[in-house]
Amino acid sequence: MKKLFISLLAVILLSMTNQQPVSADSLPITEYPDTLCLPGVYPESSPDCSLLGPAAYFTERATIYKLIESQPERFPNIEESFGQSETNYFRANDNNNVYFSSYESAVANSGASGSLYEGYTFAAYSQMTETGGKKYFQLTDGRWMRGSTVSYYAAPNRFLGVLPTEQPVRKFGWVLQDTQTLKDASYYAPKTGNIIPRYSLIEVFEERKVGLSDWYMLAPDEWVHMTQVALVYPMDTPPEGVTNGRWIEINIFEQTLSVYEDNKLTFATLITSGSSRTYTRPGLFKMYEKLETTTMAGDLGTEGAYYLMDVPWTMYFDERRALHAEYWHDHLGYKSSHGCVNMSFPDADWVFRWANMGEWVYAWDPSGQTPTDSRLFTQHLEDG
Repeated sequence: MKKLFISLLAVILLSMTNQQPVSADSLPITEYPDTLCLPGVYPESSPDCSLLGPAAYFTERATIYKLIESQPERFPNIEESFGQSETNYFRANDNNNVYFSSYESAVANSGASGSLYEGYTFAAYSQMTETGGKKYFQLTDGRWMRGSTVSYYAAPNRFLGVLPTEQPVRKFGWVLQDTQTLKDASYYAPKTGNIIPRYSLIEVFEERKVGLSDWYMLAPDEWVHMTQVALVYPMDTPPEGVTNGRWIEINIFEQTLSVYEDNKLTFATLITSGSSRTYTRPGLFKMYEKLETTTMAGDLGTEGAYYLMDVPWTMYFDERRALHAEYWHDHLGYKSSHGCVNMSFPDADWVFRWANMGEWVYAWDPSGQTPTDSRLFTQHLEDG
């Protein structure tokens, strides 16, 4: 056995001595990566070094801060001149809402011609007169009401949508309430101390799924929960059936509305659509009627009755469901309507001027939570 081992060792040594020396020119050439960039902030593309590690980290953060700083230029608001109206509104008392045919009758409190509906009732008036320390209101249809009718005055929302100067490449939207950001995508993460005011415009620079919830990074190390914002999802292609490059998109889940022209996002804003009892129906519709102003009512004679005088910039698209302005609530970004899509005065005016009869209206719910059974959407309301 020992002899066999010595013989094998001799063969191995002999084979090694017979190998030819290797020339340096025949060795494979290894290309080493460029020099790493030193920690710091660099232009988006640096030809002198590889943007990796700390350099990439700092540069990415600086890029995000630059984009945040440029948001007012990239997402300018529509002009404040939109949505101007000389009409004023008030909520009428249920137990004292009589009206008169003349100013004299109202002052004398005699010969009432009738009363408004009980329920969620708002009157529209064109002038207010004060006599003997008492107020009297002339409604837009000529009727008169006494000041004792007024429960409170309604102030139309003046929220302004945006006109993106270029097609957005990421989700954007608005903060729904004053919101303090967190340092990570968790309610247990430390607070940053930065409070973003209500209705501030934001962009989403990173998304993270935690359980069933989505978290959004609005700035480096600043996160918010999905329920704290309403987002626009920029569409790259039109909805199926739209062939002219023009449509109005209603995102039921996010409570946002977008307008597309030439297949590009032209306008975006916050809305209030149907509640969980009176859904806004998903689907593709055509705008079939436009009214400068109209009175809306529903469920009259019931506890849920409502009567809304002079709802401006109304655009019907699905039975009695319409896009229109609202003055009776401040719920933008939350579902609460009877199926219609509510907007601020300026935004409704802008959309009304942009839209033509027959305009496509595409309503969808990316979460899939809104039912699609057509039997749930028979519109019994006069308006909504």
